[in-house]
Amino acid sequence: MPENREKPAADTSSNTEQSSDEPSKPKRWRPSRALRSILMVFVGFVAFVIVSGIVLYKTIMYGDMIENFGIVMMLTVPVIAAVAFRVGLDSWLDAE
Repeated sequence: MPENREKPAADTSSNTEQSSDEPSKPKRWRPSRALRSILMVFVGFVAFVIVSGIVLYKTIMYGDMIENFGIVMMLTVPVIAAVAFRVGLDSWLDAE
């Protein structure tokens, strides 16, 4: 078979140890997918509590001028916050 000239040759040197002059990088924390999803649900719940507290306080004290506005805000904002948190967390953890 012909060799692929664009593919670099594998390093087969016998010295695979790092030299003592190079500082070793600390290992990054790599949570599992389940833990990432649990963190996403937690952030969504916290956003839900914050938004519902603000929306319901205003609704109880002054009345709701827009029908079902509070319900829509309480259901959409936490989902957006949780997904944005998960995307940011994944991109930060997966960055090399």
